Amino acid sequence: MAGLKDYIQTREKDGVDMKKLRSIWDFDLIILLVLISLFGLMMVYSSSFTFSILEYGNATHFFKKQLTWIIVGFVLFMIASFFPYKLYGKYVAYMVFISIILLLLVLIPGVGVERNFATRWLKLGPLLFQPSEIAKLVMIVYFAKVYTNKRDKIHDFRHGLMPPLIMLGIVFILITQQPDLGTALSLIVACGAILLISGARWYHLTGLLTIAVSGVLILALTVDYRMDRIISFTNPFADPAGEGFQLINSYIAISSGGFTGLGLGNSVQKLGYLPEAHTDFIMAIIVEELGVFGVIAVIGFYVLLLLKGFSIFKKTPDYFAKLLTFGLIILISFQAVLNLASVSGLMPITGIPLPFISYGGTSILVMFISMGILNNISMHANNYHLKK
Repeated sequence: MAGLKDYIQTREKDGVDMKKLRSIWDFDLIILLVLISLFGLMMVYSSSFTFSILEYGNATHFFKKQLTWIIVGFVLFMIASFFPYKLYGKYVAYMVFISIILLLLVLIPGVGVERNFATRWLKLGPLLFQPSEIAKLVMIVYFAKVYTNKRDKIHDFRHGLMPPLIMLGIVFILITQQPDLGTALSLIVACGAILLISGARWYHLTGLLTIAVSGVLILALTVDYRMDRIISFTNPFADPAGEGFQLINSYIAISSGGFTGLGLGNSVQKLGYLPEAHTDFIMAIIVEELGVFGVIAVIGFYVLLLLKGFSIFKKTPDYFAKLLTFGLIILISFQAVLNLASVSGLMPITGIPLPFISYGGTSILVMFISMGILNNISMHANNYHLKK
C-alpha cells in the first residue's frame, strides 16, 4: 500500500494526470473474479440446499460457509494485490520449508484429519485447511524464482535444471501419500509449464516428461482404489452401485440438462443421487439446471482468465514475473480442465474442485491469493509502462 502511495505522490510531482493511474488496477481481472465468484456462490446454494436441509436443518448452511470463504478470499486478494510479488521470491526458501513441515504433519497419525478415506487436512482451531493447496502455490513461486536465478545455467542439467526438481519430487511424494494424486498431478503440470518456458533443452524435457508420466502411471496402476477408479472410468456401468455410481449419475445430470437445462434450482440428481454435488461434481448440476448456457458461461470464464493471464505475461518486463504468471494461469486452467474432464467421463475422477465455483475452503483462498498475485504483477507492469 505504501509503495503505491509513494508512487502516486512522485507522479503528482511530475505533473502526471492521476486519473490515468486507475490503469494500475487490472479491473478486467477483478471483474472476472467477482462474476465467477457470484456465479459459483449461486450454484453452491442451488446444488446444496436440499442436502443442507436434510443434514443440518438449514437450507443455507453451505451457502453461508461459501460466502464466508469468498469474503475472506477477497480480503486476501486485496492484500496480495498490494504485496510486492518480488518479496515472495525473496522469502521462498522459508515458504518451501514451512510447506514441507505442514505436509509432514498431515501424515502423522492423530495430527492429520481423515475424511473420505484420505488424510489431507490439518485442524487449526475450528478450521480445517489443506497444506497441499498451499504447497502448490509455494512450489510455483519456488520454480519461478530458482529458474530466474539459474537462467544462464538452464542448459546445465546437474547444476541448473536438477536442484528444483529434487524439491518438487519431495513435495510430490508427500502429497501422493495423503493420498491425493490429482493435486500432485496439478503441481507437476504447473511446475513443468514453468520449466518448459525457461529455455531448457528439448531432450532434457523429453526425458523428464517420460519419467513424470511413468511415475504417475505407476502410482495410478499399483494402488487398488486408483485402479478401481480407472476401471470405473472405462466402464462405469460394470459396477453401477459401487465405483461407477458417481459417474453414472453425473452422466444422467448432464443428459437431463439438454440445451436449455431444467431451470435454476430444478436439478433432480442433487436430491441424494449425485454424491458431492456441490463440490467436485458441481459442473454436472450446472449442466442439468442451465444446459448449454451454463457450459458456455463456465468455459467462457476460464478462457477469458487464460487470455487475461497471457496478456499480463506479455506486458510484464520482469522475467520472474513472467514465469510466475505462466505457472499460475496454467495451474488454474489445468485444474479446470481436470475437473471438467472427470465430471464428463473423459478421464478418471481426480477429486479436483472446479476453481472459484466448487464449494471449499483452502482451495478457494489459494485461488484468490493467486489472482491477487496476478493483479500485483499486472499493477507493476502498468506502473512500468506509465513511467515510460
